[in-house]
Amino acid sequence: MPAPSDDEDAEKKEDDDEDEDEEDELEKAIGEQQLDHWMAGGRAREEESHALWRGYETVTHDLALTLCEQLRLILEPTLATRLKGDYRTGKRLNMKKIIPYIASQFKKDKIWLRRTRPSKRQYQVLLAIDDSHSMAESHSVELAYESVALISRALQQLEVGEMSVVGFGEEVRLLQPFSATWSADTGPYLLRELTFEQTRTDVRQLLHTTSALLQDARHTMAAGADSADLWQLQLIISDGICDDHQRLAEMVRAAMERRIMTVFIVLDDKPTEQSIMATNRVAYEMVDGKMTLRMTRYLDTFPFEYYVVLRQVQRLPEVLADALRQYFSIVNGSN
Repeated sequence: MPAPSDDEDAEKKEDDDEDEDEEDELEKAIGEQQLDHWMAGGRAREEESHALWRGYETVTHDLALTLCEQLRLILEPTLATRLKGDYRTGKRLNMKKIIPYIASQFKKDKIWLRRTRPSKRQYQVLLAIDDSHSMAESHSVELAYESVALISRALQQLEVGEMSVVGFGEEVRLLQPFSATWSADTGPYLLRELTFEQTRTDVRQLLHTTSALLQDARHTMAAGADSADLWQLQLIISDGICDDHQRLAEMVRAAMERRIMTVFIVLDDKPTEQSIMATNRVAYEMVDGKMTLRMTRYLDTFPFEYYVVLRQVQRLPEVLADALRQYFSIVNGSN
């Protein structure tokens, strides 16, 4: 029997890819139908919210494992920041050794400290989910739920530290405080509380509120933790539409100075022509003393330095890990 030709192999692979795409589209359609049915029923039934959340955890299980391992490599400390040991040379004197050094007629001269071991970093992670009506209009609700299930599962497996969740629109609602333990009921509770009915998205109010939340959380960190090694990470999940880019950029930079990293996950489950990648921004600018109407790409002035555009949840581990890796490489380089 003759072996299949290269053309036949390529054709078979193409057919298999098409079948997989059709299966993905079918699963997505079924998932959207289940979600629409649950939302139309008023979201009140706890057993349905538990079943829906288990479904999202099942779909994102392997992706959560992938993200967990990626984050483990990125978030583990790589810098020797703690001074330790007794050395004849070093960066700083060990003051406890000075008196014995003098008393020994300057023979016990191992009086210096060196940076020899990485410090253990503590993390507080805040998930901020856009709860506005625009998320429903852009068909981003299911992608948002999947993203929350994936990220929360990965962080739990990583045992990264403390985690909090807020929903935001015209107001910010604290859904899961840092002090609370994530349980089997937390995910379904978030599904019921995130209604995507708020009328507008006030990202400026979000940053103002979460800044205060993170500051309070830093002050109330568990006893024994070293606040000098505390890093705070804010993950915003939204459709990416926001105003006053210049002011927002200033707030993001101010947060960075307080060691609060903000990553904006833009959910873009729209047709290509309506994608945020194709969106333009029109504004009047002063040019040569005249007000001139100028059009620019929306993302060219996007106020968040670290952002990812997500069209499929399967891409989330890779793009989120890349953003965090870039940030920590800059931090490590500056240190």
